[in-house]
Amino acid sequence: MTATSYGGALGVLGGMGPAASAGFLQTVYETAAEQAGSFSEQALPRCLLDSDPAFPDRTEAIRAGGEAEFTRRLSSRLAGLEALGATCIVVACVTAHHFLHRLEPARRARVISLVDVIIDELEALGGDERLLLVATHGTREARILEQAGRWPAVAHRVVFPRPQAQEVLHRLLYRLKGEPVTDELAARFTEIAAEHGCQGLIAGCTEVHLLTRRLRGSGPRIVDPLLTIAIQLKSLLAG
Repeated sequence: MTATSYGGALGVLGGMGPAASAGFLQTVYETAAEQAGSFSEQALPRCLLDSDPAFPDRTEAIRAGGEAEFTRRLSSRLAGLEALGATCIVVACVTAHHFLHRLEPARRARVISLVDVIIDELEALGGDERLLLVATHGTREARILEQAGRWPAVAHRVVFPRPQAQEVLHRLLYRLKGEPVTDELAARFTEIAAEHGCQGLIAGCTEVHLLTRRLRGSGPRIVDPLLTIAIQLKSLLAG
């Protein structure tokens, strides 16, 4: 397999927060190497990361009506990745998906929607499994998942945290932006899921990918769109 067999280049608009997008890129390369069977740098996909921590806080932008300014910055950064050759782009922030509908259609079409990937994963679940949505206040208040056209088909899978738990989860997610993922920190997420009678988590915030990286194979199920994209990347770029 050669790098060109991927059929394109992955763009990642990150920095929201930086550790999550950097962790995603690491997962992409680890997964690609595993899928190749034997390591060769030349067989790995081309990835372009624009990590811009200066993006305004997404929850505050939603609450304060800063949508136009945020969208201008978002569009500019996406255009930069396109100019460098990105054929598909991941915006590594679920809350930022609230602003995607404001983009021009051609630019929006290049973005792999994390919301769509989450819904795909939920649709594929068997049995009566229910998962706790772990998301920021901004994602919850903007009803980002619920705005998706296919939401009714998966709504029965999703458990929303009770108000006090939502406040705790929001604070924990912001801790993940700047702290290492310890066993104690990871346990708080799984404990809250268990308190809600859930068998796992839905990564409604990309910081959860840092939990996925630590708990993968040994913890509860996590529906994590960044992990799914890493696994499916070759077909996504070929499409």
